[in-house]
Amino acid sequence: MSGILGKVFSMLKKLGYLGMQYAYTIVHWGLKLIKIQLQKRKRSRAQNKMEKAYSGLGAEIYSLYKQGEESDWKNMPAVQQELKTIEEAESKVFQVDEAIENVQNNYLNKKGEIKEKYSSKRAAMRSEQSQDTE
Repeated sequence: MSGILGKVFSMLKKLGYLGMQYAYTIVHWGLKLIKIQLQKRKRSRAQNKMEKAYSGLGAEIYSLYKQGEESDWKNMPAVQQELKTIEEAESKVFQVDEAIENVQNNYLNKKGEIKEKYSSKRAAMRSEQSQDTE
């Protein structure tokens, strides 16, 4: 009778490990979603700033055109400043994209660690059972 109860108990323990594996995976998946949504909002703000920078460059070039300055716009200090602002805004957008990719990679790594941890616990339970039956 105790052999049957021992097997039932070990099966329940294995099932508990499997449940904990999936529960932790779901928790980390939820955290990943939250982090990605925050990064997407940050990217949206950065894109808006980038669009404003493009608009500022266009306005500056148009004002130079209206003044009759038609040569060598690239070397004008005001245009150079606008180009610098655009480069900074674009780099912020790329940084946010990299951060999103890092969140994805961290989640996949954590998911693998959780799976490995609980798989080893279940395997240890199997080896204990096989030793008990011998």
